[in-house]
Amino acid sequence: MAVFFGSSISAESQRIRALVRKGAARQLAPRLYTDDLATPPEEVIRQHLFVILAHFFPDALISYRSAFEGSPSSGGSFHITYGKTIRAVDLPGLTIRIWPGPGAGAQDTRVGPGLFMASRHRALLENLQRTRARSDEERKVLPRTQIEDWIEGQIRLLGWSAIDQLLIDARSEASGLGLADELEELEAMVEALRAGRPEMLTSPTAKARALGRPYDPDRISLFRALAVRLAQESFRSVASPPAAEATSRAFWESYFSNYIEGTIFTVEEARRIVFEHIFTSRPKDAHDVSASYRLILDPDDNRATGADAESFLNLLQIRHARLMAERPEDSPGAFKREANQVGGRLFVRPELVRATLAMGWKIGADLRDPAARALYIAFVVAEVHPFTDGNGRIARLCMNAELTRAARMRWVVPTSLRTDYVTCLEALTAGRNPDPWVRLGHRLIEFAAAVPGASGLDATEAHFRSIGALADRPGGFGGAVLSL
Repeated sequence: MAVFFGSSISAESQRIRALVRKGAARQLAPRLYTDDLATPPEEVIRQHLFVILAHFFPDALISYRSAFEGSPSSGGSFHITYGKTIRAVDLPGLTIRIWPGPGAGAQDTRVGPGLFMASRHRALLENLQRTRARSDEERKVLPRTQIEDWIEGQIRLLGWSAIDQLLIDARSEASGLGLADELEELEAMVEALRAGRPEMLTSPTAKARALGRPYDPDRISLFRALAVRLAQESFRSVASPPAAEATSRAFWESYFSNYIEGTIFTVEEARRIVFEHIFTSRPKDAHDVSASYRLILDPDDNRATGADAESFLNLLQIRHARLMAERPEDSPGAFKREANQVGGRLFVRPELVRATLAMGWKIGADLRDPAARALYIAFVVAEVHPFTDGNGRIARLCMNAELTRAARMRWVVPTSLRTDYVTCLEALTAGRNPDPWVRLGHRLIEFAAAVPGASGLDATEAHFRSIGALADRPGGFGGAVLSL
């Protein structure tokens, strides 16, 4: 399926008219046709936009806001620099807005035969022009807030060196493009970010950068979406078990939480580590298990959630220092200094950790249901991944602290749910779909409520084995797979 164009050659023009008469093609606009008879015209136009532009406006330059957006705007416009006259061409579902100006230069990018894309520095200068538009028209430039967001994002992803080079390139072309005033505005914007002058900026992310508190805006958006979803959910309330069950339940919470991170011992080995202090030939791994157990039982830690964002950050660092005390290579108690990732999942960059965690904590502070708060804070910590190692265990300790503080039963993530647990986190991170994570919360509540904690470790282990909870396999206990 393709688009094709009217021709001044008589024979070709007759052939096209014949195709239209036979119903083998249709006209989309003057001198523009397609043999796609099913797709709505506006979709055909968008699918073949660059081909259409190159044909009707050879060697045009995609410019202004379209050089950033790369596709028609939400208002249905696409902006190019071409010729010497301001005009607009209406197509189904799209208006091509044409602006006079210098054509493509050496630093602009060819994006196909007969079509160019403005360089980033040229697009920045163009979008800083002061323009007017009729009330019913979309401006050809992006709002200043979006420009500031883009520059801050480049700093966040590529560092200040990328901005320094962008300024060098902009200075080299601003005069020739007639954009000297815009260059001054760009330099002032960058200087405000660099010198800590938030009063000169409009974007929240840019202001935060200028104040020395940069954060990850994409994660903050995700945290807000999760909080909204959790606020709509009702969870079963299961009270904390009797104190006599604390030892058994703490053991299993520690065992499973470490197993899910790959610190694997048999149940017998783990019992010797926790209760006999036999640290085997793997003392660091053994310490992780025993430290987790002690934190779970510590009345000063196991219900601590932080009174405000700053105390929450301090709590995280203290908790991590205790958990990872035998792993100096992982900087116990210190937020990460290098970026970390699992597979293709890149976590929050080191310089963004503190502010992203603080903002995340504030977003979830108004959640009323303890289970909702537990699911929320577990995801925030896991998604930021603030430490070099130990993040999953810290996330689950924070999760359960919310429950203990509210006199609710703590949760465990059994070995059989490890795959489901990770998959639900990834569905929320990559697909922005909170539903699997919420459903997992319901399952964890039911699982914890069914544990015969009063029967002692042996009976509890027998229970887990009977339902397959100790089996390391996809699909969860009972063979049921979480529907994503």
